[in-house]
Amino acid sequence: MSDETRPARALATGVASGLVLMAVFSLWWASDTFTGWPTPVATVVMVVSAVAAVLFLVQAVRLLVAGRRMSTVLSASDQARKPNGALFGAVFGAEGLLIGVAVGVLGANGLDRFIVPTIAVIVGLHFYPMARVFHRSIDTWIATWTTLVGLAGVVAVLADGSAWPLAWSWVGAGAAAATLSYGGYMTRFGQRLLARSAEAASTVAAPRPTVQG
Repeated sequence: MSDETRPARALATGVASGLVLMAVFSLWWASDTFTGWPTPVATVVMVVSAVAAVLFLVQAVRLLVAGRRMSTVLSASDQARKPNGALFGAVFGAEGLLIGVAVGVLGANGLDRFIVPTIAVIVGLHFYPMARVFHRSIDTWIATWTTLVGLAGVVAVLADGSAWPLAWSWVGAGAAAATLSYGGYMTRFGQRLLARSAEAASTVAAPRPTVQG
């Protein structure tokens, strides 16, 4: 089996990891809808997110299992999509640090009502450099949407501080829509990797024609 036809194991593992993260974050953001929305409405959002999260996790497991049969060498096409590991680590670390600092500062100054919208803004902004890390444009769209959702939440809380539960619910729903969309994108990409892997395996398994002497 040629390494040029088999998808790389590292690529499949990376997508699987992303799917796990999107499953967790989708549920986390969806849970914020219970803050200010009626319970039946928030429950629907949570159920939809939970179903999607299960699908993301199933796809992640499929990729990890199939990854055992994939190449350990990146093909030329996969090499072009290889993430920048150093930049990813720096961006992810900066995001976590900024969230921690923001939560601490807001909490210490009695501004807890701004926490969820502020986290959404930070999360949204971190997707902009991720577009460069992963060489894909969807990160830019996700970044713009999530940042705008967070900023809208900040403005809403500034306009009426007592309405922060409702603002948190809208921000949670908006951010969940982003993570669910991202997870859906990863699921489709992972499916293409699985299809490539199956096609390469079937090519090897196919009987070779006998040459008559």
